[in-house]
Amino acid sequence: MPETVPTGFPEHPFSVGYESTNNQWTTADGKDTNTIRQLAHNPLEFARMVEENPRIFRRQLVYLKKTAAAVFEEAKLTGLPVRQLTLPGLDGQELPFEITKDDSRGSSRQGMMSGHLAGNPDSLVTFAFQDGREAYTVLSPKDYIYIVGEPHEPGQVIVKAIDPNTYGVGPLEDAADVSVPKPAGK
Repeated sequence: MPETVPTGFPEHPFSVGYESTNNQWTTADGKDTNTIRQLAHNPLEFARMVEENPRIFRRQLVYLKKTAAAVFEEAKLTGLPVRQLTLPGLDGQELPFEITKDDSRGSSRQGMMSGHLAGNPDSLVTFAFQDGREAYTVLSPKDYIYIVGEPHEPGQVIVKAIDPNTYGVGPLEDAADVSVPKPAGK
């Protein structure tokens, strides 16, 4: 029997446990199937999130009090470029992201950028936003930070601490089915 998911989403479906100037971290266990049922937009997303559970350590919904769009809109007013954003990690952690490449062209509606964690040039951060939705990846092996932020509703992001040893691998039964083609003429 297919799982049912809600047709509408409340603005703040879960209570807040941590709060900063920029973000609010919810208390709901994002790996719990009842929580996933409330997060998923449809049965396929529900199934994907449940299937993803063994490859992540944590999942948490974060409400963005100050979106990237708001930061870029403020920058337009001051005329100063945005050189850093603060991204939510888990449980109140904030990750200062130093922007080294920006493809937004000053837009406050959409953009893509990359860089690293402030003070950590060996890390890698990619970030994209469009119309109130944000997505990002933060990889810092030195600090054992492997975070993925996926967009949810506008002003919300689902933050996941991924297991770097399994996240990119996929389901184990599929790994045996992968064959590497041999070069032509061999």
